[in-house]
Amino acid sequence: MSIPDSAQIIALLERLKDVPADDLESHFLDFKPWEDAKAALKFACEYAACFANANADGGVLVFGVADKVVGQAQAIVGAKGYDPDLLRRQIFNGTRPGIDVEVEEIAVQEGTGRLLVVRVQAGKQKPYGTTAGLYKQRVGKNCMPLDPIAFQQSQVRTAALDWSGAPAKGLTIQDLDPLQIERARRILRSKAPSSGLIGLPDIEFLQGLEGIRGGQVTHAGMILFARQEVLSAHCPQAQFHYVLHDSETSVARNDIERLPLLEAVERIEQIFQGPLNPEQEIEVGLFKLRIPQFPLEGVREAVLNALTHRDYQHPGEILVRHSKQELVVTSPGGFIDGITPENILRHEAVPRNRTLANALVKLRLVESSGIGRKRIFRSALVYGKRRPEYTTDGHAVTLKIFNQGTHEALARLVAKLDGQGAEVGLDQLLVLDALRGQDYIDVSQASEVLQLSREDARRVLDGMCLPPLNLIERRGYSSSATFHLAKGVAKDLKGKAAYTKARGLNPVRYAEMAREYLRDHKRITNTDLRELLGLGDSASAQVEASRYLKKWSQDDGFLERQGTGNKIFYVQKKHA
Repeated sequence: MSIPDSAQIIALLERLKDVPADDLESHFLDFKPWEDAKAALKFACEYAACFANANADGGVLVFGVADKVVGQAQAIVGAKGYDPDLLRRQIFNGTRPGIDVEVEEIAVQEGTGRLLVVRVQAGKQKPYGTTAGLYKQRVGKNCMPLDPIAFQQSQVRTAALDWSGAPAKGLTIQDLDPLQIERARRILRSKAPSSGLIGLPDIEFLQGLEGIRGGQVTHAGMILFARQEVLSAHCPQAQFHYVLHDSETSVARNDIERLPLLEAVERIEQIFQGPLNPEQEIEVGLFKLRIPQFPLEGVREAVLNALTHRDYQHPGEILVRHSKQELVVTSPGGFIDGITPENILRHEAVPRNRTLANALVKLRLVESSGIGRKRIFRSALVYGKRRPEYTTDGHAVTLKIFNQGTHEALARLVAKLDGQGAEVGLDQLLVLDALRGQDYIDVSQASEVLQLSREDARRVLDGMCLPPLNLIERRGYSSSATFHLAKGVAKDLKGKAAYTKARGLNPVRYAEMAREYLRDHKRITNTDLRELLGLGDSASAQVEASRYLKKWSQDDGFLERQGTGNKIFYVQKKHA
């Protein structure tokens, strides 16, 4: 079910002959009788916040219907004495954050006056409440108080509440490990030796990283610097679990520890810098290129993202599953509202734990602009490995990085272009990855692959056609043009026959093949011709096939057009 439109509401009102409006209410719909504009505003603000807090589509509130009465004439009492535009502004001013609703009127045959309808979309800045401090959520067909735990979880989920910046109750500076503080200094010294934080005494150093704020240790300070036994006692959910699979059904290593964040990252780096992450060596001109099973840069970013953006109020653990085929990193807590697997590469960074994320930015371990996600993808695609995958069930986020699909020719091509100063960025790699599995790509497909608008996707494709990259070729000049691997690139990535197949047969032979087809089948359609010539199903291919059919059906041609509309076909002219 979803929010009913006006026609659906009117259809529901027909049922008032037999049942009260209360029986017609749902998770998305509520009826209210009309008293006066002042009373309606109170209900409207309360229900706007209730529906905006929903995880589904939102909801609609209908004024002017008594919800306990049977019979249309008795139940539909109508609403009067209101100003729709004024009510909309008042609802916005009466809610926090302000909720922009739709207000409309519905004329009905039964009863008196009109019905007043308030439509509310699910909000993106949850939780919502009234200016009087009332917070509610939709439960079934009722608006119920938003309980404190759910309220706090909602704030964490939307990044409205920064858990990492709150005081860690019961912790003092003595609970922090000098070894972890020195670890942070060493990291900063290696990445930003001129940073003014390095030479500060411990207290000022921790204050600069907001591990201490107002004289109290923050949750970020605990996650980064607490002694291991303190972390286990005060934040048992800060568990890091590494599993190494030597087959689908057996485990070679099973490490479960509660480690301060920086030490956990260092442990995982040590694992993937050693023999558990072997390298393949290929030649690129006079140089050798080393390709690890799992690029360290991508692994580091994946683990850092998981540790930084997990929900620390969730009882789950960070789980890293490592096998020869794939690396799977699971982090408790779903995506922040607004971020999905379909926009993960482009959405601005919205840190769930802002204080913790800021500390890692100051230590130069992460970027504040979401670049880490792009690094994860590029580190795999640059070697021709399978594109990483994000998934979520709303309670956890899982990232899969794959070892399968290393493509030596692509790795050589990218290394060669990079060496010539023609850097192949993530956008270009995403397009090449798509074209490895299909003959062509159009702007619509590229928009989805790149997670960009059609206009931006077209600019990426056009740029790849030009020097110094010259990676793809454009076919057609309309908005439905298709793009194919350039000749040399197709040969290197797919084999000698790939370019010829992708570009199609020599047009000189098209007419000959069409004649042959007619001898066998007596008639030919646009679809038949495209299949015969291997043009594909794109809009530009349909236009191209139509152009040939029209050309061959002119006065000196060999085709005769028959049929109308969607049933047009061609037969061979007599004596042609």
